[in-house]
Amino acid sequence: MALTPGTRLGVYDIVAPLGAGGMGEVYRARDAKLGRDVALKILPDTVAQDTDRIARFKREAQVLAALNHPHIAAIYGFDEAGTTQFLVLELVEGETLADRLKRGPIPVDETIVVARQIAEALEEAHEKGIIHRDLKPANVAFTAKDQVKVLDFGLAKLAAAPAGAAASSASMSPTLTTPAMTAMGMILGTAAYMSPEQAKGRDADKRSDLWAFGCVVFEMLTAKRAFEGEDITDTIAAIMRGEPDWKALPAETPANVRLLVELCLTKDRRQRAADIAVAQFLLGDRATLSPASASSETAPPATVAAPARTGRPWTMAIASGVACTALAVLAAWLVLHQTPQKLQSMRFSIVPPATEPFNIQGFYRNLAISPDGTHVVYVAGSESQLMVRAIDQLEAVPLRGITSAAFPFISPDGRWVGFAASAGGELKKVSTTGGPPITLCRFPGTFRGASWGPDDTIVFATNDTSTGLFAVSSGGGEPKVLTKPDTSHGELDHLFPFTLPGGHAVLFTISASGGNDNAQVAVLDLKTGQRKTLVRGGSDAVYVDTGHLVYASAGTLRAVRFDPSRLEVLSDPVPVLEQVTTLGTGAADFRVSQNGTLVYVPGTLNGGGAARSLVWVNRQGREEPTNAPPRTYFMARLSPDGTRVALDIRDQESDIWIWDLGRQTLTRLTFDPRTDGFPVWTPDGKRIVFGSERAGAGNVYWQAADGTGTVERLVTSPNPQLPTSIAPDGKSLVVQDTNPKTLFDLMLLTLDGSRRIEPLVQTAFAENSGEISPDGHWLAYQSNESGRTEVYVRSFPKVDGGRWQISTGGGSRPAWSPTGRELFYLGQNLAMMAVAVLTAPTFSAGNPSKLFDGQWFAPPGTRPYDVSRDGQRFLMIKDAMSSGSTGASPTITVVLNWFEELKARVPAK
Repeated sequence: MALTPGTRLGVYDIVAPLGAGGMGEVYRARDAKLGRDVALKILPDTVAQDTDRIARFKREAQVLAALNHPHIAAIYGFDEAGTTQFLVLELVEGETLADRLKRGPIPVDETIVVARQIAEALEEAHEKGIIHRDLKPANVAFTAKDQVKVLDFGLAKLAAAPAGAAASSASMSPTLTTPAMTAMGMILGTAAYMSPEQAKGRDADKRSDLWAFGCVVFEMLTAKRAFEGEDITDTIAAIMRGEPDWKALPAETPANVRLLVELCLTKDRRQRAADIAVAQFLLGDRATLSPASASSETAPPATVAAPARTGRPWTMAIASGVACTALAVLAAWLVLHQTPQKLQSMRFSIVPPATEPFNIQGFYRNLAISPDGTHVVYVAGSESQLMVRAIDQLEAVPLRGITSAAFPFISPDGRWVGFAASAGGELKKVSTTGGPPITLCRFPGTFRGASWGPDDTIVFATNDTSTGLFAVSSGGGEPKVLTKPDTSHGELDHLFPFTLPGGHAVLFTISASGGNDNAQVAVLDLKTGQRKTLVRGGSDAVYVDTGHLVYASAGTLRAVRFDPSRLEVLSDPVPVLEQVTTLGTGAADFRVSQNGTLVYVPGTLNGGGAARSLVWVNRQGREEPTNAPPRTYFMARLSPDGTRVALDIRDQESDIWIWDLGRQTLTRLTFDPRTDGFPVWTPDGKRIVFGSERAGAGNVYWQAADGTGTVERLVTSPNPQLPTSIAPDGKSLVVQDTNPKTLFDLMLLTLDGSRRIEPLVQTAFAENSGEISPDGHWLAYQSNESGRTEVYVRSFPKVDGGRWQISTGGGSRPAWSPTGRELFYLGQNLAMMAVAVLTAPTFSAGNPSKLFDGQWFAPPGTRPYDVSRDGQRFLMIKDAMSSGSTGASPTITVVLNWFEELKARVPAK
């Protein structure tokens, strides 16, 4: 909000505006109670409702309150008037350093005096564990007596949480935001003073402040920025690849000051000055090093006495004694900080929020990492949305407008995310900074992985039975078939390509009858067209720069030494990581960056998948076991008489199984090596309808529930389809259809001899999860027509007799109570919701109420639960990776410097 002179905020009268920027608006004000002038800082209107910015604003007050130093502008309080929150700050009457630099360079002796005071302010902050992250001339001001005041700790972060306190997400927010935010011009901090690590979006530490300090000192001496460009992009490019104009430094610059600037502006922060104590030593009160007439190499420094202050921790950090010469001290310091040290692997977890949980699918790998290891891309939520998470950040940012995504992969330069639009059978790419997706090509069947080669060729795979690998330009075009499965030797598919360095060959998986145990890792020479098997009993292989081939086998990552030039395996396999979630197709949720960062989804494994349990849950949320064995359950449907459960289980293979609740036996119903899933009982309990990929694109089949007879295909369509509900009279089936033009639609298939299929609910929006009421007159389903997924009810079989919105605040995956008097659905945070309904003589619904929280497995695209015959219990799937009743999302584990572990387990030679 723009404040005009005379406006009153609490006891403060606005006098005049002092300045404005992305971090706040600052006004001169008069404290009517204490009779003094102060500075008020408020948030600009554009971010006044942003919870993250409000948290950062409050954190600034807390940071300033922790600092008490003559060279840091003080805070008097954090106050509010109505809905306006503001900081009450010390008013610094003098000009800023930026203003002074407009008049030209600052003399060397004066520069040293100013730099010492800035260094003292940074020392105070760093000793309190606070990193400024936005040091620049505009944030350095002078009092009327020319005393330095460092301003604006709005971007400060805690290097570590204070004892007894946990660091908030706001305290750890990075200086450079994620790519998606940067695309909108939202850069936090000033590009010209950002360190290389900040420009890459990585975490800042006190060495980042040292970089900015070096930029400020250089600018004081030269009145020129150390790094500058026409725009932000050019400036960041200069920081990453350029060097300051060292010749611009005045000839009278002492060698110790020149060396200080050089140490601060070292791009590799491991070699950079590591502590502000270095600056204080080199700027010491009696530092009398001679000027460097040419360069620091031709003018060796003279002896420097220790700074006047003694007994400070930094004294020991620089040298072992105060009698050392500056040359000896600095040489020792440089040797200390340039000695290579063995890297240590480190682990931490990314825990997506329960509102947007990581998507573990039965056949899609939904995890990727950028080549430089700085960003993780994953698929999340019921809309299968692409999320980008910087390694050094606490939260992921969605790529807006990208839904129904699967199998993300990243370009070699990290600028693009490729993905399969599972709703339309299209391969697409989108900039990592956000924006509209670009369609590259259509593909047949269901997507099964892709790899973006260095020559901008994308190799991808589908489950189409007539083809294996395809190649298409990253600019789009007609795909070229690279391989075809050798069905005469039992090959079913070629899956999960990975392009080797140089782009001359591609690793891929050969799937075969018998499941993942019979899968093979093979390689295709793109020059000769020849292929050969490298590993048997493995799948989803990648090559890493340590000279190893890493692949999945029964929930374990194994590695062999590999020669990419000769395409030969050089050692026996060795397990390198256990309990990695592997999927029904043999895909594994793991990826490795070029710099050795591993990301994977851990899981309690059973047959290569994450084990889950089948439980009853009453209306109060209390669990009761079913005694069904732990398996990779994906979906459960009770038989009409309530004695059996049809289960979609996704182990080594994805098939339909039957759990007999009374006899407590688990019997396999389907045996095709391709994916069978999404079971639905016929009303008489004699058959099970299901979706299957046994003929390519997922279509609808049925099979006798006792296993007799043969599997019969009910519909043939190029679009992926799956069943959702059968009418009580058994004469029609609701089918969920994936249409490339209209996304998800609901179709109606007649089950008599005609097998006619026609649209039921078909709009430009996504309609899913159609469920017919027990009396056969109403259809419940979910749709995103309002901009948010909600549950609706229409008349059935004709859908032109009215429509009612059931959920409020979001809802999905409805199910009717067998009595027909209630409708259930999953609400916010996947909580189980109940709505009382009347279906005769017309339809009406009450208000939704929450029964219990969503702490059970609920993958998008399907209803994983079912309702008991009396409507009092729910058959749920409990994920082994959830922690009790917390409803935790599946986690993503990040291992930094994983190559060190890999080389220790499988030596390169």
